[in-house]
Amino acid sequence: MPLKDSFVGIYLKRFVIPGALVFNKPGFLDFKISGKTNVYARQIFYPEDFFIAFEKKIVDEFGDKGRQKLYSVGKKFGYRFAQSGKFENIKDNPGEKIKDWIFITSKFVEGTYASSIEHSTDLTIPKTDYSLKNFAILDKMGYDYIFSTGGTAGMMAWIFQDQSVEVVLQDIKQVNGSYEAIVTAAPFNYLKAKYPEKELFKEVNLDGLLENFQDYVKFNAQVQTSCAKSFQTYLDFNIFSYQGGIVKFKDRRFFLFEVSGTYLLELELKKDSNARYLDILFETSFSAGEDVLSQFGKNPKDVFDVLSALGWGEVIPLSSSSAEIKVLINHFPWSKWYKDVDYIIIRGFLSGILSKLNGKKVLFGKPIVDLSKGHLSLLFGGKYA
Repeated sequence: MPLKDSFVGIYLKRFVIPGALVFNKPGFLDFKISGKTNVYARQIFYPEDFFIAFEKKIVDEFGDKGRQKLYSVGKKFGYRFAQSGKFENIKDNPGEKIKDWIFITSKFVEGTYASSIEHSTDLTIPKTDYSLKNFAILDKMGYDYIFSTGGTAGMMAWIFQDQSVEVVLQDIKQVNGSYEAIVTAAPFNYLKAKYPEKELFKEVNLDGLLENFQDYVKFNAQVQTSCAKSFQTYLDFNIFSYQGGIVKFKDRRFFLFEVSGTYLLELELKKDSNARYLDILFETSFSAGEDVLSQFGKNPKDVFDVLSALGWGEVIPLSSSSAEIKVLINHFPWSKWYKDVDYIIIRGFLSGILSKLNGKKVLFGKPIVDLSKGHLSLLFGGKYA
């Protein structure tokens, strides 16, 4: 049976492959396929509002330098995701065969990022055009450098086995208040000659991104936790909705973000001598925690139960004093960069959440990191400002 009649056809029905997208395990959100090629990705649901505010602040304050930095983060994330996820590529699937995997990739991304992703591919260049409808972040702002552009460039650089593959965003238009666009992925020189008037960025430093697959699986392994509710629970009770590739809590949109992106985003910003990049990362994380994530409940326990369901692991509020608030996260999603970051995004989220719930500002510092029990544990301490 041809691939498009079996595996891809199933994909079109939004991950009804038995057990492929795991929503029913408290503390974990995983994508798994077993077979000739084993695919595994641990993921977290992120609020779209966070990335909208983050990208806007970076662009507003840093202009083209900020755009390049966001694009670089996205391309490295997309490339790492495709490489570590063992996506097929044109060398192993020459000719028309690779078109099947390009189709699969578009439908995987469509799963929580867009209501529709259509594509066409010309292998003589090689080039793929993606038509995006209701794509997260892009649909609100008319631009997006991390996911629709940088992320696409990275995945297609891996699939085409050409690190010079970049993208241009074109035919941007508003339809019923939402931006739609076409993203064209092809080698840099082709894009520069074909679209000289279009914004075009370049990132070819894609070495050293690969995860050790065995470690990734081992440290992210599903286990029984104290959490009672999974993301599927919240879907079943209509706390979250999932329709046409769009996940929402009330009027707030969420989408899946493979765990390495959380680490890569902070790592890339740390490389710059201007500390303002990291300040913006914390500020926008704090705002998302305060304005969006705090709405999950009226007390920390209820909010943390939802965070666990969104893939954070086991989030536990510990006994606190008037001087310090402690939060423990067991089984937090692991990446090989777990020692290299200060967990700024998570600190910002927690700070915003508990500031809102407690009615006064709380700021969390760098956590104590522990891998001694075979999983990643983070102990956060917060103090009133």
